[in-house]
Amino acid sequence: MGNYICMRCGQETNNPHFDLVSGTVSCPICLEQEGVFLGKLKSNGEHQDSGGDSR
Repeated sequence: MGNYICMRCGQETNNPHFDLVSGTVSCPICLEQEGVFLGKLKSNGEHQDSGGDSR
C-alpha cells in the first residue's frame, strides 16, 4: 500500500514524483509515460524543422 496517490491516474505509490511547478504528485508510470510522450513530440518537431529547411 502506497503512501501517496498519483494525481494523474489515482494509483497509490511509494515512489512519488513531486512537480514543484505544477504542484502535482505523479507515480513513476505516469512520469515515464509523460517522458515518452514529450520525447515523441520533440522528435516530431525535429522532423518538421528539417522538412522546412529543404524548401
